Amino acid sequence: MAEKGTSYRAELVMPYGTGDVVVSPHDYSSPLGTRLSRAGWKSVLRRIVTDFANDAMVDRAAAMTYYTLLSVAPILLASYSIFSLLMPREEDAPDSLLAELIRSYVPAELQEDALALVLSIVGTPSQSTIALVVSVLISLLSASGYVRSFSRNANLMYGRTEGRPIVVTWATMWLVTLVLVIGAVVIILGALLTGGIVNAVLGPLARPLQLEDELEYLTSIFLPVWDYLRGPVIAVVAVALVSVLYHFTPNVRPGRFRVLTLGSALALTVASALWVGFGWYLKLVGVRSTYGAFGTVLAVLVLVWTMNVVLLMGVKIDAEVLRAKELQAGMDSRRCIQAPPRSSMGAAGRLQMRRWTDRAADEILDG
Repeated sequence: MAEKGTSYRAELVMPYGTGDVVVSPHDYSSPLGTRLSRAGWKSVLRRIVTDFANDAMVDRAAAMTYYTLLSVAPILLASYSIFSLLMPREEDAPDSLLAELIRSYVPAELQEDALALVLSIVGTPSQSTIALVVSVLISLLSASGYVRSFSRNANLMYGRTEGRPIVVTWATMWLVTLVLVIGAVVIILGALLTGGIVNAVLGPLARPLQLEDELEYLTSIFLPVWDYLRGPVIAVVAVALVSVLYHFTPNVRPGRFRVLTLGSALALTVASALWVGFGWYLKLVGVRSTYGAFGTVLAVLVLVWTMNVVLLMGVKIDAEVLRAKELQAGMDSRRCIQAPPRSSMGAAGRLQMRRWTDRAADEILDG
């Protein structure tokens, strides 16, 4: 037994995920329309800096990068299947289109390796509707894994667990995934819409349908104008996709849907700068790297991981801005953001499960 008057240094333990329950105010009114004071911005900056390590954003972005890689192969396979159905029946037509795309957007020194990598992933899928449907379903399933991972991490940024039932959660994530995939297809088509590709894809379809005049209009009038509209249209679609991801994946209802938030604007700006920097890397450094194609693959992984860090930071910024505005409105949001959840049914089930496990612990203590 310790002697009376002897002092010891306290060993502090901060429990992780204590499962405390907070009741959101029934008369909650979103404060997002108000302006942040100087003290509010100070609180936002402090929490972002301190929680970057506490929330393990680097590790969480690495997990999201893993799900990103799981989505790449099925999406490539589905895209290749679509092109295989649209292209002429010549066996090498889709491969010729892939080669043209790679020649347009990949440095010459890396084109051969890039084409071999893509062809090894897509293989030789069957030109059939069944193969296309299976490929698309697998793509959506793989991509939804990334969206669910983002949702879990977004909940952490808001300081809460998932409260929606698993069926509702999965259905919501599938719908968000579908929107993201459609948006990604629009961006890809917009980026790849050139005269050569349009003639290769639509030319074989235009002749049997007697649509040569429309094809001529598309290539001679629309595409020159599209060269000026390409960047703004892609930017608008990217903003909309990130806004959907930020608004619907976390289990929180911060207010009305906003097309652009502070967090999403900063995330898109930094991500665009990273993409431009990666392009410069490929042109100036990547092709001369000692590691060759392997070094380029590593650079792609680092790029995807960094972009995921940026996306999480954008959610964190939006969460802390909401917290600071709630504090300005007089809500006690120091420990938990008061915005209501989208659903609390799942949280109620988790609470019952915790009580069930606690009863087992009580039996040990009472034994």
